[in-house]
Amino acid sequence: MQQLSMSRLSPLKNMINAMRGNPQMMLNQMAQSNPAIKQVYDYVNANGGDPRAAFYKLANERGVDPNEILSMLK
Repeated sequence: MQQLSMSRLSPLKNMINAMRGNPQMMLNQMAQSNPAIKQVYDYVNANGGDPRAAFYKLANERGVDPNEILSMLK
């Protein structure tokens, strides 16, 4: 296994610190740079800002049992 240098870990450490300090800002930055994340972010915000509720709503709209999806992820 290749040993990780501190310089290679620095961006990851910065990202973790940003999430701890201001997770909303981190999500905004991710949404700006990734169209798929932006689509999810916009959907969640358009549905009250609760990711869990938005997930259940979307699953129900598509005729999918949300609990079945969650059990597949376990």
